[in-house]
Amino acid sequence: MIEDSSGTPGKKTLKAEDLLSFKAVGRPIALNAVADEFRLMQAQLKTRLTSKIAARVCEKSGSHLLKLVSARAVGDEACLYIDSPSANRRPKVLPSTNAPDIPYCKLLYRPLEIMGHSTRCIVDDVMNPDEVSKTILEAFALVFGQDVLDAMRAALLERPKTITKLAAGEFPVIFVPRPDNTDLQITPVSPASAFMGMKGVINALYERRRAESVKVPHGAFLNQSISSKPQNISGAIGGPRRRIMAFMPPVLEQFDAELRRYVLGGSFPRWRDTAVADWVLRYADMLEADARYNDRNTRTALDRTADRLIRDANDFIAETHEEAILVAEEIGADPASLAVLPKPDLVLIRRRWPEDTFPKARKALTSPHFDNRSSRLATDEKVPFA
Repeated sequence: MIEDSSGTPGKKTLKAEDLLSFKAVGRPIALNAVADEFRLMQAQLKTRLTSKIAARVCEKSGSHLLKLVSARAVGDEACLYIDSPSANRRPKVLPSTNAPDIPYCKLLYRPLEIMGHSTRCIVDDVMNPDEVSKTILEAFALVFGQDVLDAMRAALLERPKTITKLAAGEFPVIFVPRPDNTDLQITPVSPASAFMGMKGVINALYERRRAESVKVPHGAFLNQSISSKPQNISGAIGGPRRRIMAFMPPVLEQFDAELRRYVLGGSFPRWRDTAVADWVLRYADMLEADARYNDRNTRTALDRTADRLIRDANDFIAETHEEAILVAEEIGADPASLAVLPKPDLVLIRRRWPEDTFPKARKALTSPHFDNRSSRLATDEKVPFA
């Protein structure tokens, strides 16, 4: 343990975890006191950081860590460095080294909280320098040596070693065709930043749950210890792996899906009562009977059947419209923007018909008699159909 001489208010006895860490330790540092902080960090190392160690740590750093997919990934071929062609910054990288090198990783990757500037580690200053990086890197070279800084730059900025081996049977493989009729093998590997980003999001949810004693929303989270030596993947990841169980929203029933689609500008939902088709075909038969006999009994039965179909269709249209208004209010849509309500004949005809019966049903629902009964009921009951 050593005394704090970094210029922060109130001296205290510092431990290794106060100075070497993959997380911000809560020690704001003035820009002109960065060299002093590096000296405190150096004092916590059992052996000095050399150019050879710095190169080894940086060579085993990458944007994609194959050990996240398979623990059997070969150590020398476990890190991928992938630049995004559309990005104007180099990617965020994580180290994946053997356990003895983790203290050096905690030095090179420790987030430095520079007062008045963004938090960054030395690796960030090498890969994505900003207006104060030159000052910080000069302070680093002053303490650890220019040769160490040069070794880091060479390892991080030059092309990394090409990955040529994968643990057989443990990596997803996709083949895509090339223009020359050969195949290109693709192995999807998620970036380490996605893993760390998800971990950061879930950590915040856990902290909120502890603080507010409320259930974490939108998923089920499980802490799972995957190894007693998590540094085999990356010391920066460490600890248990958190897994998320995502629950898909329940599948909407067909009518509910059609109702929501109607609210968003789609067609009016179908009336799926299977008995309606039978009644429409019965009405078609009665039309033919009335054309042959044309007496008061057939006409009364015909009018009563048509009126029943029209009223039932009107009821379906009105009830569906009321439900659509509720859905519109629920999802923030304007109920006034709902499409004009359909006529009863359209609601009756839009269904699956038994084989070869559709022409018969269409003829009945477009007949002068049905149109006359629809117009009469619409006038009597003031139904606002198009």
